[in-house]
Order: sequence, then C-alpha cells, then structure tokens
Amino acid sequence: MKNIKKISGICLVLIMLLSLTACGTSYEKKYKEYVKSLIAINYLGVSEDYIKSTGANKEDADALYQANAELLADNILNYYGIVTTDAPEIREQYIELAKNIYSKVNYTVSQAYKNGSVYLVDVTISPINILSQSANDVANYVNKFNAAVAAGDYNDYTLEKYETEFSTGMLEILNDAALNMTYAEPVTVTVEIVVDGDTYYISERDFLKIDAAMINSNNIQPVTTEDAEGE
Repeated sequence: MKNIKKISGICLVLIMLLSLTACGTSYEKKYKEYVKSLIAINYLGVSEDYIKSTGANKEDADALYQANAELLADNILNYYGIVTTDAPEIREQYIELAKNIYSKVNYTVSQAYKNGSVYLVDVTISPINILSQSANDVANYVNKFNAAVAAGDYNDYTLEKYETEFSTGMLEILNDAALNMTYAEPVTVTVEIVVDGDTYYISERDFLKIDAAMINSNNIQPVTTEDAEGE
C-alpha cells in the first residue's frame, strides 16, 4: 500500500539554551512551548512562537511552512496517481488543499517532564481521517471516470486536458471532505528533548513520529485510474 506520510528533515532546528533562563521560565514550560512552536509552524503556518524560540526570521519560517505544504500536496498527488507535470496551476490548488488539511490538525502538547536525566514531552494527536472518509467517493468517482474513458468520452482530449479533468474532480472530493474533517482515535507520541552543549532540540526521528500520526493512512488502499482499469 502506498503511504501518504513523508520523510522530511526540514523541521530540525536548534535553539539556544540561553533563552531558558529568560524571565525565570522553567525548563518544563520552555520545552513544551518549543515543541508546540515546531508543530504550529510546520502545520499551521503560525510563525510567531517559532521565531521567538529559534531566532529564525519570518521569511525562513514561512518557507518552512510552504515546503511542508508542498510535500503533503505532492504526496497526495502521488498517492492517487495524479499527474500535474503540464498543469502547474493544478498543483498549486493541491498545495492549497494541503494547507487546508493541515489547518485541521488536532493535538495537545503536555508540559515537559523529567524521566531520569532527560526531559520528555507528550503530544496527543487525533489523526486526520480525510483518506478514509473520502474513500468511497473517490472509488465511485474513479470507476465513473474510467467508464467514461471506456466509452470514448475523452478520445478527443489532449493528455493535459485529460489529466486536468481527472485531477479537478479528485480535488473537489478532497476539498469537500476537508470541510467536514473527521478524526481517528487519539494517539500519544512521546518525544525527547536532546540537550547538546548550548543547544536543545528534538531528533528527526521523534519529529517524524509526530508527523506520521497527523494523517491516518492505516488500512486504506488508494484507488487510481490505473487500478480501476485493471479490474
């Protein structure tokens, strides 16, 4: 089964420990706010706390959010076998879809707590269910589309027009699902705050654990035009 989740190291940012002593802020609160800021910038495009925590500038923060949205958009396109090579405007619409999906992330971040010599933070996530909630509509659309192909309805279409027709219909289904987002059962991801000299951060492995929980893709088989043609 294809998996919509992505492998991305774009979220790893070191922040200076010097900021921990500012205004008497505790480690427990500071680490919590750091993890919250990483999630907020990557999925919501909210940069204020991220900039405050990391010292990044607004341009870099916005670029991080944009890159994450583009990664999700490209994974959705690949997941459903949608080709936009000759239609960049369609890809842009899928990037907006990705931002809309990410705007619905549902999570809470706990106060950091100490376990032995390390600090841990629990992130409780209700995974976005857009793949399963739209699965029936997608399957019906793909079957109907392939029936039209078999009937010759698209014989006079250029390849670009054909791909645009299919991708636009898929986009409508996914946008409708995003308007009424449902969620899978909550899961809790525990991340470790890694202290290295004068810096602290969470590992790429731990951020990918958070990322993997954001969108539910368990036991979901994507249907594409190729799948339906082979049935």
